[in-house]
Amino acid sequence: NHTMVTNIRHVEALRRTQDSLNSVSEGLINPVTSEFLAIDIKQALYYLGEITGKVTTDDLLENIFSKFCIGK
Repeated sequence: NHTMVTNIRHVEALRRTQDSLNSVSEGLINPVTSEFLAIDIKQALYYLGEITGKVTTDDLLENIFSKFCIGK
């Protein structure tokens, strides 16, 4: 059985999910603190939420503004 993803936004979200999970795997091999692992796991869940609809517009805006120092 194969699954085909036809929405480019979903493909990108799945790629980012995979990257985050790869970071978790690397963190388990080359031990990092649990906080760093939790960040990568949370990020993977966030990307999956973009596909499932668990991430709202407010979540997207919060994510954007948390990465940029706007108004500081």
